[in-house]
Amino acid sequence: MRLLRSALAERELSLEMAIALVEYHARRNEIAKTSHDKAWYAKHEGVKFLLL
Repeated sequence: MRLLRSALAERELSLEMAIALVEYHARRNEIAKTSHDKAWYAKHEGVKFLLL
């Protein structure tokens, strides 16, 4: 949703700008997932996973 809002806010969106927006949001999501995983693992110490 944020990516779409960013893209629609631009009057003209060049290919380079579109790629930069996608890369920015992908990186931001990666950082958020890493942070979430780190917090989850800290909160759930000793949890064993069963791979299916």
